[in-house]
Amino acid sequence: MTWFLWAICASLCAAALAESNRIFKLNAQMLNAWRSTIAALLMSPAIPYMQWPKSHHFYIVSILDGIVTAAGMIMFFYLAARKTGRVSSMVLPMSAFSAYMTWWMMKPELRPDILENPLQVLIAVISFTLVCVAFQKVRDNDSGLDSFIVVLPVGLAFGVIDAMTKDVLSGAHNTYQIILSYTFLSLVACAIAAWVAAIPKPLGGRPTKFWDKNLLWGSFWCGIWTVGMMLTGVFALSVAPNPSLPGLVLALTPLWLFGLNYVRKVKDDVSIPASLLILAGAAGLLISTL
Repeated sequence: MTWFLWAICASLCAAALAESNRIFKLNAQMLNAWRSTIAALLMSPAIPYMQWPKSHHFYIVSILDGIVTAAGMIMFFYLAARKTGRVSSMVLPMSAFSAYMTWWMMKPELRPDILENPLQVLIAVISFTLVCVAFQKVRDNDSGLDSFIVVLPVGLAFGVIDAMTKDVLSGAHNTYQIILSYTFLSLVACAIAAWVAAIPKPLGGRPTKFWDKNLLWGSFWCGIWTVGMMLTGVFALSVAPNPSLPGLVLALTPLWLFGLNYVRKVKDDVSIPASLLILAGAAGLLISTL
């Protein structure tokens, strides 16, 4: 059950990050570079408490995690520039499926036996399907085949990295100190990749200066929520029975934003039936692991 609580925290931080971005209305590419940099700086005081394992796989996976995260953000910027709509909903099922299949290929001995635990497997499959289908309908999505082709490799990469992350953080590496070092290194790699993408001057010029006061202030708050989202997300991955589960709980993120808008009496286009299905699916995922 611990993984579920960490995943809930990650989804809350993701909602806060999205809301902060909406409030400050900053250029997405510049914001991505600064928020990942500030997030890494915010974690730097914890360096004395971090442990650095000898396994080279640990460092390879953490760096790849940061690069894939930065690449995913760049992909979303590209789609936003083309005005292809809310295509991010396609990433969740692809990532979950990729993580699920990669994990069972890496650890075939951990596959649940449908003959030994038929109810557990059935609940997991139904819950998995509910979340994936409902998340496609929770908000309007006008994605097409061309968008799907762009999103596909990134979604699959997210899933593979999630499975690899769980693998390197298992056993003796599943400690808070090592998880701190993994997240910190991943943020550093993400910041470097984001700056490599942001530094070249875009066509038409930059929308804002690198040292713009509003950009730095907004990035500071987004950096705080980025630390919370990534750290709790890695905690969830390290203890979850399967690496696909924490990512599916992130489907609750639009529901937190809907609740906030409801309190503030701001209109939100979230589908209530789809939201209820997501809640049911998340509860089913939790029950299937008890």
